[in-house]
Amino acid sequence: MAAAIAADPRRTLLAVCALALASLFAPAFAADGPEVYALHCAVCHQPDGEGLGTFPALAGSERALGDAHALVAFVLDGEGAMPAFRYVLDDDALAAVLSHVRTSFGNDAEPIEADLVADARLETAVDVETEPVEVDLPEDWFDLGEELFVTNCAACHQASGAGLPGAFPALAGAAFVQGNADEVLRLVLQGRAGMPAYGGSLDNRQLALIVSYVRNAWENEAHPVDASMVETVRGGGDLELEPTTPTTRPGAGN
Repeated sequence: MAAAIAADPRRTLLAVCALALASLFAPAFAADGPEVYALHCAVCHQPDGEGLGTFPALAGSERALGDAHALVAFVLDGEGAMPAFRYVLDDDALAAVLSHVRTSFGNDAEPIEADLVADARLETAVDVETEPVEVDLPEDWFDLGEELFVTNCAACHQASGAGLPGAFPALAGAAFVQGNADEVLRLVLQGRAGMPAYGGSLDNRQLALIVSYVRNAWENEAHPVDASMVETVRGGGDLELEPTTPTTRPGAGN
């Protein structure tokens, strides 16, 4: 079955906080800076902001202490190993965590207001005409995806998608899962932190079915992907799919 899905090229910028597996799938949280930092940054940048290995220190960071607008723009979108926060945290949460970074670890810079984040989010958004993208999936893609998910993923994330708190993140209701399809596919293909890489053990069709299922199960709503899209991302390309809820989800079983 083919479904028309809007395409929207995404911008990529470097971000300050690296997102570990658990935080990748976490939904937006209340605007409490230390709590958001603990969930979204501390695994890589450490609770004391001193960084870890290839993950840079935030304590004394010129970028963290520099121009607030540039810092926000830097964090909204990801590049390389850095996933985007644009679709993970709302304006209040982003302002809170960046304010925490700028005023903690011996840092002494002005906090950031949510209005500044909102303005930067609009300024860095890409406004283009959308074109239909055909997604080729079998009629029973949802059921097939569920079978593969149970076999390969449910032991950690649970059949309910609720995950195991403190160990394996929930997929049900996760903003990241329903956001940019490129980032979701890269994570599944390459792995990260505690997430194993499935690029060598599952083929493009299997990965497409699993990702499509996860993005539409448990009341999640996001456009599915097909094998050709997985192949594009596997080869280093971008899908340029709109990271929003589609109007129709063919074959979704929820």
